[in-house]
Amino acid sequence: MVTAVHEGPIQIIRDNPEVIAQILRTAFDIEVGDDLVIRSTSEECTQIAPTAYRADNVVEMCEGGSAETTLAVVAEMQQKKDLRKRKSWPVYLTTLHGKTACPCYLIVICPKRSVAEWAREPIRIGHPGFTLKPLVVGPGTKPLVTTTEQAAQMPELAIISTLANVSTPTRESLEITHAALATIENAGHENADLYTDLVVSALPRLARRILEELVSTGTAEYKFKSDLFLRHQALGEAGSVLKVLAARDLSVSDEVRERILSCRDQERLDEWLARAITVDSADELFD
Repeated sequence: MVTAVHEGPIQIIRDNPEVIAQILRTAFDIEVGDDLVIRSTSEECTQIAPTAYRADNVVEMCEGGSAETTLAVVAEMQQKKDLRKRKSWPVYLTTLHGKTACPCYLIVICPKRSVAEWAREPIRIGHPGFTLKPLVVGPGTKPLVTTTEQAAQMPELAIISTLANVSTPTRESLEITHAALATIENAGHENADLYTDLVVSALPRLARRILEELVSTGTAEYKFKSDLFLRHQALGEAGSVLKVLAARDLSVSDEVRERILSCRDQERLDEWLARAITVDSADELFD
């Protein structure tokens, strides 16, 4: 089933396909020209046989104003091991090469270490020299963005790096994530809300706390102009309160639900979350 977690990095690539060129350069040392027209194209890889293959995303690049594709990339998001992919990935690449007649690459984004290690294993077709080794972005990939300045210049790359768990979520790495999110939000990007939601959902609880602190005390250079991030944090905490009440089979009126969801006071939400474990009714949260 396609989920927001699956679609997140792919949506970022669709919004800004230039991030694929950045990944090729920074993660895999593949030379990509600067004078490029980069576009997302059809993900369909249909064969003469009745089976149709659909990649998550395909990006084509043209150099020097040429109308001809000079480099193409299949981008895939992989959350679990799936042996069927080891059969379809070569199909994606050979079909794309047949269409474009140019160098073609496969990038697979894997947030889980075990899946990333599995995806990196060579796919041996059998024909001498015909072996595909996917380019994997995930745990074990060298850092894609190492400073807040780079994050401000390439925010989408920094966000994909966070979603792919390329780096352990330390305070230093979260400062980079914070700079990227602030840059996107302050630029008025139409999907800033979505990107923030994806990052907040992907981070473990302690990392979210560190990021929240950075939002509250961030420098003037990388500071949210709106309360977008804090609104997401509050909604996440409010949702936790409602989940605890539901798990305990406590009835929640529309009035109580609205009061919980509309609260933006983090300390109060923390207090309600603690009370939700022991109260006999939802109304007792507010006593």
